[in-house]
Amino acid sequence: MQELESRQIYARQSTGRANPPDEPSSDRGSSGRLALPDVLHSDITPDLTTLGKIIGGGLPVGAFGGRADIMDHLAPLGPVYQAGTLSGNPLATAAGIAQLRLLDEVKPYARLDAMGRQVCAAASAAARARGIPLQAPQVGSMFSLFFTPTPVRDMPTALTSDAKLFGRFFHACLAGGVYLPPSAYESWFLSTAHEGAAIDQACEVITKAITSL
Repeated sequence: MQELESRQIYARQSTGRANPPDEPSSDRGSSGRLALPDVLHSDITPDLTTLGKIIGGGLPVGAFGGRADIMDHLAPLGPVYQAGTLSGNPLATAAGIAQLRLLDEVKPYARLDAMGRQVCAAASAAARARGIPLQAPQVGSMFSLFFTPTPVRDMPTALTSDAKLFGRFFHACLAGGVYLPPSAYESWFLSTAHEGAAIDQACEVITKAITSL
């Protein structure tokens, strides 16, 4: 996916278009910074960064920032007026500050990365033992499983995954009490609410599900 993102961003930069990384995956890297993992692990410099409820403790809020020559277009420095019904919302702002303080205190990113690696390692080991081709790309607490021998780097390679086999795997996990995203092409996410026992249980169920295929 990073390869695809890099090509798209290069195309934007070479044509003069602004490059705004999106927010949905911005908290999933292992560095502890609020930035898109693909940006963190490359030499890409965003022109704009947009952040949504990740900075509001899950409450509706949004923020963006970027290069001075872009931001200077906004009022009062420039002619572009920007406002919103939730701009400066005190509840979301307080929740975001509380979240940042908690993250600074707990420092969960190394643990989230370790849990992501644990799940992917368990799935990969089970697939090898069963003789099933599996790809398990992972960045921090964000990962996914693809039933294909082809390394997954973009949408075309993701589409080589066996969706029917994933469907059987999904329902086997569901029966075991592990609720996965139902799409064969969707990312999985871990959170600080997941503890060691839950991850161990998930690994056990995933292993049994793959073994049963």
